[in-house]
Amino acid sequence: MIKMIWEKIKELEEKQQQLESQIQKLEEKLKSLPNGHLEIKEINGRKYYYLRYWEEGRLKSKYIGKNASEIESKLKQAFELRNQLSLLKQEKEKIDRILNRIYKIIDENING
Repeated sequence: MIKMIWEKIKELEEKQQQLESQIQKLEEKLKSLPNGHLEIKEINGRKYYYLRYWEEGRLKSKYIGKNASEIESKLKQAFELRNQLSLLKQEKEKIDRILNRIYKIIDENING
């Protein structure tokens, strides 16, 4: 019984480490992708694309050009990675709470 409990704790700790590694990898990928959203302005029937993003508390715009398919693809990828990152962080927090409760119970039983 005790061996089974320790095996479960070990599994949780391994899962925690895997999640930390995945979170770090996603955060590194996100650093290479643009942040913000695409805005299209139409002037005299022509479309102009701008990347809108927040920097130092201010909304900034950067002209992309007349074709924004590449930046649009990167923004979509960044959006999907941020969603995935959020889910991984939630899962890690859940495991952290479970392990903290287990450690607290073990500590209380050992130190009486």
